[in-house]
Amino acid sequence: MSTHLEICGGEAATKNTGFKEQCIESKLQIPIISDGYEFATVSAFKTVATWKTAQQNKHLVPLFPVYELADASTEDTKFESGNFSKITAKGVEKITFECYISVCAYAALKSYENSGKYGELFEFNEDGDYSGVFAADGVKVKGRKIKSLTVTRIRATKDKVPYVKGEITFADKDDVLNAVIVKSDLTETDLEGIFDVELAQVGTASTTSIKFTATAGCSGGGALVTSLVAADFVLLDPTGAADTFTLTPADADGVYEIVGTGFTTDYTISLDGVVAQTTIMYESPEALTVTVTP
Repeated sequence: MSTHLEICGGEAATKNTGFKEQCIESKLQIPIISDGYEFATVSAFKTVATWKTAQQNKHLVPLFPVYELADASTEDTKFESGNFSKITAKGVEKITFECYISVCAYAALKSYENSGKYGELFEFNEDGDYSGVFAADGVKVKGRKIKSLTVTRIRATKDKVPYVKGEITFADKDDVLNAVIVKSDLTETDLEGIFDVELAQVGTASTTSIKFTATAGCSGGGALVTSLVAADFVLLDPTGAADTFTLTPADADGVYEIVGTGFTTDYTISLDGVVAQTTIMYESPEALTVTVTP
């Protein structure tokens, strides 16, 4: 077992106890669930571009900032008689927290509850440090294995806004003995996740022109997305074959125009997978189905 700590301006991999300065991580701010993704090295774990690529490919999913973080762990259960002592059940590490998010954001969070695919967790903390654990080879860095993630939405009361109560139970409370805790240029802005984009037809489409808008979904506040370019879109004919087109950038009202030939009803427009821009990522969960008026 080994640890790697870089949050006090240095590294520590020794097991001696002669430390003057204790390198203690700060409090969890953003949980990041993982599908088992492993960073190739500690250096890769500290590289912002690697984090962004892993998010774009949906290996990593940042959840929402947490508040009212509390420990709900249990101690080991022991059988003792005289000077005999034996652990009969290992304690469980569990945390609880609250998220102040909308209903649609709750629906997104709920979709990852006890997911069979996302079973590991990285932790980004309030002072900018973040952590994972070494993989079996002692070189790669992965998330801590979790046993469960559960979320429940609590309605508003006289003294409190509606909120989501979350619980994360870790599979092995002792895997922290392989902790990798670092600090780099990675910030919470790099962990805002992927924003859904809704595409909506504007006015009447013709055989040569389709006008539409792109709006960031609920989590994006319903804001118009006006920075997309032609390479961000895919235009398919009714058979599912890609068609060529020219894109006119969004105008002052956020309206894009696709220009081409031979458009018919049931053409579809969608984003080309997850589109990564400088500080944000977009995806269109549903394609826009076009209606053409002859």
